[in-house]
Amino acid sequence: MADTSLVVFGNTVILIDQMKPKNFYIIASASSDPDLKVEISGPYNTQKSAEADLASAVKSAKALDPYAREFQYSICQLESDKPGIIQHMAETHLTSAQP
Repeated sequence: MADTSLVVFGNTVILIDQMKPKNFYIIASASSDPDLKVEISGPYNTQKSAEADLASAVKSAKALDPYAREFQYSICQLESDKPGIIQHMAETHLTSAQP
């Protein structure tokens, strides 16, 4: 499998090759269970790029799930290059739309 990740900035989809082994993600966590964390957006090469996409990612999460209003959002650096939920959904949508 190629080392390629799909990253969404606002409404722009960008394909990034050669992601680092440790990347930044926008994480959602429930106040009732802070150990439960979900990667909603990422990976990002830098914290600054994650911060730039934070408001858009939170807005997208709230549009997808009404319970997302109850989550707390933060930026974390993780050893992963797997796409967040929003990127995974975008990639699935793009793949299914191809003939």
